[in-house]
This record gives sequence, structure tokens and C-alpha cells, in this order.
Amino acid sequence: MLDEDLKQVNRTMWSYGDYARVARLLDPGAVRLVDRLDVHPGQRHLDVATGNGNVALLTAARGALVTGLDLTDEFFDDCRRRAAEAGVELTLLAGDGEDLPFPDGDFDLVTSTYGIQFAPRHGVVAAELARVCRPGGQLGMCNWTPRSWTAHFQEALSSYFPAPPEETGQPMLWGDERYVTGLLGRYFELTTQRRTLWYPYPDAEALIAFFESCFGPFIAARRSISPPSRWAQLRAELVEISEDFLVDDDRGRGFAVEYLEVVGRRTEQS
Repeated sequence: MLDEDLKQVNRTMWSYGDYARVARLLDPGAVRLVDRLDVHPGQRHLDVATGNGNVALLTAARGALVTGLDLTDEFFDDCRRRAAEAGVELTLLAGDGEDLPFPDGDFDLVTSTYGIQFAPRHGVVAAELARVCRPGGQLGMCNWTPRSWTAHFQEALSSYFPAPPEETGQPMLWGDERYVTGLLGRYFELTTQRRTLWYPYPDAEALIAFFESCFGPFIAARRSISPPSRWAQLRAELVEISEDFLVDDDRGRGFAVEYLEVVGRRTEQS
């Protein structure tokens, strides 16, 4: 289980800003993932690192019995608001992906999008996802890839803070096909596909200004980095990094942000 001090840091960090605005950028990935899965009424679904419920609300609308779990409950009010607007119900719990509070084989479907990959101990998380998924049940994930804009953004942001403990796994490895197959292949029959999200910002300055205004970890960095010149240095570095990802095509000007979609079927208990 995560050290309680580290948990509190994460809770505080994610309490800043307005994550719902970021979640809207991620929603197309949730839609594509749920369309890949066999979701039907009465199915028991666990969405780990549920945030404000992008995936959970979609499966609830298809009749699944949904439990959303997240390390922090900061986004649950927004999730409940969205659920009420959609006319669906779901259960929300604060909890740790490394220690899921459910019996073995309790769910027909287990998902996580852009979240569980940030848990420190990858092998523990993989075993927990498998443990609570029944034989024949489904797994669905979206994970940032090591070459994505998100990976470069996170690497630059993290470089201004103390290094995490040695046992902490690199989050973006979950977006590497071979790595994630090594983690989960003993439990699930997997298929993977690289996809992209579209961030419709005309230039790198606009993209960074957006995240500066609403993304909790970015706001936490701005508040904690000193002296102010170091913040200016980080911000300029992030703008420069982002410029390499700007594209201009039939979608317009924006940023194609890569992630790995992972879909699996639980094998017999191992």
C-alpha cells in the first residue's frame, strides 16, 4: 500500500485546479474503449482511478453495476453531478489500486484510463486488477506511451522535484506493448493498439496555458517551486517540448497525444 504521506501529497496535488476540464480532453478515449468492450446490463464493473467518471458513466448508461474507485475523492462530486444529469447510478469509493477492497473475482469488467499507471508498484497493481476480475471477465485500459507528449510533459515536470523512491515504477512503461504484456500477460489474453487523443490548441503556448490553469500537478508545481525564476524556466521548457508535437492536418492545428489501448480477457486463475 502507498505510504500515507505520499497518498496525502497526491490527494492535495489533485485537489488543485479544475480536473473536469482536463477530463473532457480524455473523454474520446473512454468512448473508444467502452465501444471495444462487451458491456451489458447487470455486469459488475470496477473502474480504478475513476476520476470524475468518464468510463464509469458510459458503462452505467449501458446498464452495468458500476463501482468507481480513486485514491482521492476530490472528483466524486463532479462525477455524481454528471451521473444525475445522465440519469444513471454508480458507487464511488476512495481507495488504493495496490490494495483493492474487494473479494477475488468480484467483477466482470475492470478498467483504468490514464490513471493506474501512476501507482508506484506495477506488479502489485497488475496482480490486484487480475485478482478482482473473474475468469472470463474483461480488462480495459488506456495508458500514455513513453513517446507521447504526456510522457515528455511529465518527465520535465518531475525533474523539478525530488526523485521518487527506487521501488517506484516508471508510469509510462504501461504504454509499452512489451512491458504491459509482461505485467498482465500471465493473467489476461491481451490485445493492444496505439491511438491518439486530439488537443485542439493552436500553439504550444496555448496548450501550456490551459494546463497551467486547471491541471492539479502543474498548479502544485507552480505553488511549490522556488525561486520564481525556476518556475519560469520550467514553463519555458514545457512550451519548447510541446512545440515538437504541434501538427497541422485535416483536423486543424493541435496536438495528437498518443496512448496505448489495452483490452484483455481474464484467463483461469493463476
